[in-house]
Amino acid sequence: MHGLALVLPFPQAQLLVGRGSVQTLAAEVRRRRWSRPLLVTDQTLIELGVAQHLLDHLTAIDVRCAVYHQVEENPSLSCVEQGLQHYRNEGCDSLIAVGGGSVIDVAKGIGARAGNPWLSLRWMEGLFRVLLPPPPLSCVPTTAGSGSDASIAAVLTDPANGRKLTIADFKLMPRLVAIDPMLMLALPPAVTAASGMDALTHAVESYIGRNATPFSENKALSALRRIAAWLPQAYRQGNHEQARLEMALAAHEAGQAFTRTNVGYAHAIAHALGCTYAIPHGLANAMALPEVLRWSQPCCEQRLASLARELGLGERNAADGDGELATRFIVWVENLNSQLGIPAAVASLHSNDIPAISRRILQEAHPSYPVPRLLNHADCEALLRRLQLRDTINDLQSPTQ
Repeated sequence: MHGLALVLPFPQAQLLVGRGSVQTLAAEVRRRRWSRPLLVTDQTLIELGVAQHLLDHLTAIDVRCAVYHQVEENPSLSCVEQGLQHYRNEGCDSLIAVGGGSVIDVAKGIGARAGNPWLSLRWMEGLFRVLLPPPPLSCVPTTAGSGSDASIAAVLTDPANGRKLTIADFKLMPRLVAIDPMLMLALPPAVTAASGMDALTHAVESYIGRNATPFSENKALSALRRIAAWLPQAYRQGNHEQARLEMALAAHEAGQAFTRTNVGYAHAIAHALGCTYAIPHGLANAMALPEVLRWSQPCCEQRLASLARELGLGERNAADGDGELATRFIVWVENLNSQLGIPAAVASLHSNDIPAISRRILQEAHPSYPVPRLLNHADCEALLRRLQLRDTINDLQSPTQ
């Protein structure tokens, strides 16, 4: 994947940014003559009127839009199949996803099946197995975390074996993305926190992974700076338009980074916890990230130290070595979790489940995730036990200011 990331021309969506970008997206859909889109969303966004905002703009310019709003948290393959049936019944020719990562991933899955009706989602699992182009996809992200609007991947739950299934192909990249902060002003603090830490995990795992490229590094560092500066503000003051915009841009940039490099063990842990206990993906990432970084530190100390310097954590003492700075960055992540009300321990993690969860984590991560340090089963089980038992944010203290 590292070689591919360096030489292949990754597609990028046309990005529409700022207040009113949803209206601009509607006009662009009409200009491109996508005459019968299927709008994919969830019931909550229907009830809040968020999806209706775009529907009104489309109706005003005579674009007839069908709606599929049965997307669930940690969406299953059957959720995609139901959406596909709706797409066919309504005679649709394109897709618009209005929602978070689950909604966007379902829309990608519907598109992959619509373009390749003889192929199952399970068959398309993996890299570059979507044979024919899906119908065009536009995205209106309503959370700032998943980065799916900037990625070539769709992550779905396969209930038959209780695991996450990832389909990754250039053909799944959205054509249009509208980042409108006005749609995110009403996000609850807990959702803001979890989605923001999801974006941070994307940026950090992309940066420390063995597949990092100059492009992915730049995007990851930019996302990190935005998150450090704006996530606490977005959490405390949800109606802060600039904070919402900056976090949405951070999530998009982190998505641009990890779609080129892949992710790491925090994501494998989050997927396993999500399948087993239905823990929201961003929350699981947030809880897993500090312990994963602590495990990885001996093999990526310089990279973690670079992240610390990027945040100004090394300015107090220029003589601080990479080990001290790397530790300081991990403590910064833990302190950010604490500020955002994210628990340090995974309270629902049962000891009897740890061996099976460990197997699932390693099955997902090996060999495709470019992690800096490999876990074996014993190491993975020990890491999970640390997650289970952490009832405080470690004994490490953040450096004095």
